[in-house]
Formats: sequence, C-alpha cells, structure tokens
Amino acid sequence: MPRTILTLGLALTLPLIAQTAWAVDDEPWNQPGWEPVTEEQRQPASPNEMAESTIEVREHQGIRYLTGGLGTGERAWLEEHGSSYPVVLQFSKGARGAFVSSVDVSIRTPDGETRFEATTDGPMIYIDLPAGRYTATARYQGHDRDLTLQVPANGQVSRSINFN
Repeated sequence: MPRTILTLGLALTLPLIAQTAWAVDDEPWNQPGWEPVTEEQRQPASPNEMAESTIEVREHQGIRYLTGGLGTGERAWLEEHGSSYPVVLQFSKGARGAFVSSVDVSIRTPDGETRFEATTDGPMIYIDLPAGRYTATARYQGHDRDLTLQVPANGQVSRSINFN
C-alpha cells in the first residue's frame, strides 16, 4: 500500500514540476527582444544630465505643455519642472511597457470642442490644462486609446497609456 501511495504521489507531482520548468521558458526575459536594464540605467540622473536636458515650453491655443522623457535626464527634468502642470500622460507599448514617442494627443471639452492637440517628442507630456472634465484620445501607429480626464483645481492627474 505505501508503494502505491508513493507512486500515485509522484504521478501527480511530476506534471506540476515539469509545468513549472516549462513556464520558465515562457517568461518574458527569455523571449527575443527582451533587453535587461543595466545598473547604469538604474541610476538617477546626474545634475549635468538634467542641465543638458532642458525642454522647451510649448503652447497650443493658449495651453502650455512640456513633452519629452527620452533618457533619465529628460525624465528627471520633466518631473522637477512639470510638477505645476495638472495633467501628466505617459505612453508605452507591449507587455513590457517600452516607452513610445510621436503619440498624437487630442483633448476635448464635454461638448466636443477640441481644446488641445499635440504630438509628443517622447513618452511623456505635461499639460497645463484648466480644471474641468475632458475626453482625450491618444493615437499611436493607428491605434487609439480614449480616456476621460478630471483635471483638479489643485494637484495633478497622471495616466499611463499602453498600446498593445
């Protein structure tokens, strides 16, 4: 009887062990195109990188905005200088969330009037939009993502938009 229980236990356990081993091969870091982040890339931006990453303030229909975020210097600069902008949008694609740029952003009032339009120069855009409720569309390589934005009178609303 104990031999039967041991055999039955092994018969039930081995497929689970094998399934776990197969799952390791399916992990994203074992797939083509996966690029590990280096220790250097994990480091915060240096003061020199931030100083070299100054981003121009732009304007569309009286609404100021900042766009960029290519590299740690630009992302750090945006975080520091964009803190007064009430809308922050960040764009990525795929399961890994790789940053993308050249995203067309359109923001409309509830009655459908286009209030803001721009194309990003990096994965981030900070928009000085007046408080209120808006609908937005982000378009990247023919794929649209629609969202609603409730812009606060004080503070910031931040959204991450992924294009699969």
